[in-house]
Amino acid sequence: MPLMSEGIGLSHEEVRRLLQGNHGKIENDDPILMLITVLNAFLAEEEKLLDRHNKALSRIISERTEGYIKAVQETTAALGKSLSSSSLEGITRIFEAHGLKMERLKTNMMWLAAIAATSSLVNVAVFAVLALLRK
Repeated sequence: MPLMSEGIGLSHEEVRRLLQGNHGKIENDDPILMLITVLNAFLAEEEKLLDRHNKALSRIISERTEGYIKAVQETTAALGKSLSSSSLEGITRIFEAHGLKMERLKTNMMWLAAIAATSSLVNVAVFAVLALLRK
Protein backbone atom coordinates (compact mmCIF):
# COMPACT_ATOMS: atom_id res chain seq x y z
CA MET A 1 0.00 0.00 0.00
CA PRO A 2 1.54 3.38 -0.96
CA LEU A 3 2.20 5.96 1.70
CA MET A 4 0.68 8.72 -0.41
CA SER A 5 -3.01 8.43 -1.10
CA GLU A 6 -3.09 11.05 -3.91
CA GLY A 7 -1.56 8.57 -6.33
CA ILE A 8 2.04 9.77 -5.96
CA GLY A 9 4.33 6.77 -5.65
CA LEU A 10 3.83 3.13 -6.59
CA SER A 11 2.39 0.39 -4.44
CA HIS A 12 4.39 -2.73 -3.56
CA GLU A 13 2.17 -4.78 -5.87
CA GLU A 14 2.68 -2.39 -8.81
CA VAL A 15 6.45 -2.47 -8.38
CA ARG A 16 6.49 -6.26 -7.98
CA ARG A 17 4.48 -6.66 -11.23
CA LEU A 18 6.80 -4.22 -13.02
CA LEU A 19 9.92 -6.06 -11.80
CA GLN A 20 8.44 -9.49 -12.58
CA GLY A 21 7.71 -8.35 -16.14
CA ASN A 22 11.37 -7.45 -16.65
CA HIS A 23 13.29 -9.72 -14.23
CA GLY A 24 11.20 -12.73 -13.39
CA LYS A 25 9.57 -13.73 -10.11
CA ILE A 26 9.87 -11.33 -7.15
CA GLU A 27 8.93 -12.58 -3.67
CA ASN A 28 6.89 -10.48 -1.18
CA ASP A 29 9.86 -10.26 1.17
CA ASP A 30 12.41 -9.27 -1.49
CA PRO A 31 14.63 -6.48 -0.07
CA ILE A 32 14.28 -4.45 -3.27
CA LEU A 33 10.68 -3.75 -2.25
CA MET A 34 11.99 -1.76 0.74
CA LEU A 35 13.00 0.90 -1.78
CA ILE A 36 9.30 1.50 -2.49
CA THR A 37 8.73 2.49 1.12
CA VAL A 38 11.82 4.70 1.16
CA LEU A 39 11.03 6.37 -2.16
CA ASN A 40 7.36 6.89 -1.26
CA ALA A 41 8.45 8.47 2.04
CA PHE A 42 10.82 10.70 0.07
CA LEU A 43 7.99 11.72 -2.27
CA ALA A 44 5.78 12.52 0.72
CA GLU A 45 8.45 14.74 2.27
CA GLU A 46 9.14 16.40 -1.05
CA GLU A 47 5.41 17.12 -1.44
CA LYS A 48 5.40 18.77 2.00
CA LEU A 49 8.44 20.86 1.05
CA LEU A 50 6.83 21.92 -2.24
CA ASP A 51 3.66 22.84 -0.39
CA ARG A 52 5.64 25.02 2.06
CA HIS A 53 7.46 26.68 -0.82
CA ASN A 54 4.20 27.23 -2.66
CA LYS A 55 2.64 28.90 0.39
CA ALA A 56 5.73 31.08 0.93
CA LEU A 57 5.84 32.13 -2.71
CA SER A 58 2.11 32.86 -2.70
CA ARG A 59 2.53 35.05 0.38
CA ILE A 60 5.51 36.91 -1.13
CA ILE A 61 3.72 37.45 -4.45
CA SER A 62 0.61 38.63 -2.63
CA GLU A 63 2.58 41.13 -0.54
CA ARG A 64 4.50 42.41 -3.58
CA THR A 65 1.35 42.64 -5.66
CA GLU A 66 -0.39 44.69 -2.97
CA GLY A 67 2.62 47.03 -2.89
CA TYR A 68 2.63 47.36 -6.68
CA ILE A 69 -1.11 48.03 -6.77
CA LYS A 70 -0.77 50.71 -4.12
CA ALA A 71 2.13 52.35 -5.98
CA VAL A 72 0.21 52.29 -9.26
CA GLN A 73 -2.87 53.81 -7.58
CA GLU A 74 -0.79 56.58 -6.00
CA THR A 75 1.01 57.30 -9.27
CA THR A 76 -2.26 57.32 -11.19
CA ALA A 77 -3.85 59.71 -8.71
CA ALA A 78 -0.85 62.05 -8.79
CA LEU A 79 -0.74 61.92 -12.58
CA GLY A 80 -4.47 62.61 -12.78
CA LYS A 81 -4.12 65.66 -10.55
CA SER A 82 -1.10 66.86 -12.52
CA LEU A 83 -2.82 66.38 -15.87
CA SER A 84 -6.03 67.98 -14.62
CA SER A 85 -4.26 71.08 -13.32
CA SER A 86 -2.02 71.38 -16.38
CA SER A 87 -4.98 70.86 -18.69
CA LEU A 88 -7.00 73.46 -16.82
CA GLU A 89 -4.10 75.91 -16.97
CA GLY A 90 -3.65 75.23 -20.68
CA ILE A 91 -7.34 75.73 -21.41
CA THR A 92 -7.37 78.94 -19.35
CA ARG A 93 -4.37 80.28 -21.31
CA ILE A 94 -6.02 79.39 -24.61
CA PHE A 95 -9.26 81.15 -23.62
CA GLU A 96 -7.35 84.22 -22.46
CA ALA A 97 -5.41 84.36 -25.75
CA HIS A 98 -8.64 83.83 -27.68
CA GLY A 99 -10.35 86.60 -25.68
CA LEU A 100 -7.53 89.02 -26.53
CA LYS A 101 -7.80 88.13 -30.22
CA MET A 102 -11.56 88.61 -30.12
CA GLU A 103 -11.13 92.06 -28.53
CA ARG A 104 -8.58 93.01 -31.20
CA LEU A 105 -10.96 91.74 -33.92
CA LYS A 106 -13.83 93.75 -32.41
CA THR A 107 -11.68 96.90 -32.34
CA ASN A 108 -10.51 96.32 -35.92
CA MET A 109 -14.09 95.75 -37.07
CA MET A 110 -15.16 99.04 -35.47
CA TRP A 111 -12.29 100.87 -37.20
CA LEU A 112 -13.15 99.24 -40.52
CA ALA A 113 -16.85 100.20 -40.10
CA ALA A 114 -15.81 103.77 -39.31
CA ILE A 115 -13.50 103.86 -42.36
CA ALA A 116 -16.25 102.42 -44.58
CA ALA A 117 -18.78 104.95 -43.25
CA THR A 118 -16.33 107.81 -43.72
CA SER A 119 -15.51 106.58 -47.23
CA SER A 120 -19.22 106.38 -48.05
CA LEU A 121 -19.80 109.93 -46.77
CA VAL A 122 -16.81 111.23 -48.75
CA ASN A 123 -18.07 109.49 -51.92
CA VAL A 124 -21.56 110.96 -51.44
CA ALA A 125 -20.05 114.41 -50.82
CA VAL A 126 -17.83 114.14 -53.93
CA PHE A 127 -20.79 113.11 -56.10
CA ALA A 128 -22.92 115.90 -54.63
CA VAL A 129 -20.21 118.47 -55.29
CA LEU A 130 -19.67 117.16 -58.83
CA ALA A 131 -23.42 117.29 -59.46
CA LEU A 132 -23.58 120.89 -58.24
CA LEU A 133 -20.60 121.90 -60.36
CA ARG A 134 -22.08 120.46 -63.55
CA LYS A 135 -25.25 122.47 -63.28
